[in-house]
Amino acid sequence: MNFEQLEYVVSIANEKSISRAAKKLHISPSGVSQAISQLERELEINIFNRSRGGITLTFEGELVLSRSIEILNNLKELKEQLSDFKESRVKHMKIACAPTFTYTIHEVLKKYSENNNGATIELIEQGTPQILNNLAKEDYDLALVVSSKAELEKENNINLEFLSKGNVCILVGKNSPLYELDYVTAEDLLYQKVVMYTFSNKNFLQLAKKFKNEVVLKSNRTMTLIEIIKERRVFTFVHNTTLRYLPEILSGELKIIPIKETDYINQDFWVISPISKENTNDKNDFIKCVKDHLNGIS
Repeated sequence: MNFEQLEYVVSIANEKSISRAAKKLHISPSGVSQAISQLERELEINIFNRSRGGITLTFEGELVLSRSIEILNNLKELKEQLSDFKESRVKHMKIACAPTFTYTIHEVLKKYSENNNGATIELIEQGTPQILNNLAKEDYDLALVVSSKAELEKENNINLEFLSKGNVCILVGKNSPLYELDYVTAEDLLYQKVVMYTFSNKNFLQLAKKFKNEVVLKSNRTMTLIEIIKERRVFTFVHNTTLRYLPEILSGELKIIPIKETDYINQDFWVISPISKENTNDKNDFIKCVKDHLNGIS
């Protein structure tokens, strides 16, 4: 006896026809008939009366139908309980993020935690190259990175999902001579002093080199860089979407200004995960929170 045979009994009883039941079950009528005959031999009873007028349940068949429904309902309930248990076991997530997402991730965690009270998260901040190198061996569930699709496709055994594009900008304080500008050009940025995050992405480093900027400080503390930008005539490279809800931005104490050369410079944001990691509702909820934040959806 197996669960499929019990499903066949229920379907035939409902349809009052082997052929209609087989069609609904997407198998051949002969396959259904053989399975029922095998079950009848095993139980040493007749489950159905077969005649030209149709197919009906025997007295013993009524009992088999009743118990079949009970067993199948119990099986469904068991599967649901196991699914819930599985979900509860993966409430903990280990997430890596590139420095670009430092402030974004804090805002996302606030929103995510409101809807996922039992969730726990371990957050690691690294540069995109370090994340790609450590993704599998550090057992990250997912990671937020800044990269081109072509670069990510060179990696083996990762899943990738596009999040959004971010325009490359500078972050300045009111003391900066650039503060009043709507956008800055290469000429505006030449020889200016900058502060950089220790794990800044390579595009930011290339821009600093291109504009011959003097890097006066490197730090892995975002708030330290922000305080220095507020107080001194320096800037740092950022993306337009990742800091827009920073209180100092909203108050006007700091300003994000896009860089314009022949056109605005943009980069792609991605969420990646090891191909060995299964998808879960928790991961999907978290990714949705990130997308909503980057796209300005509250």
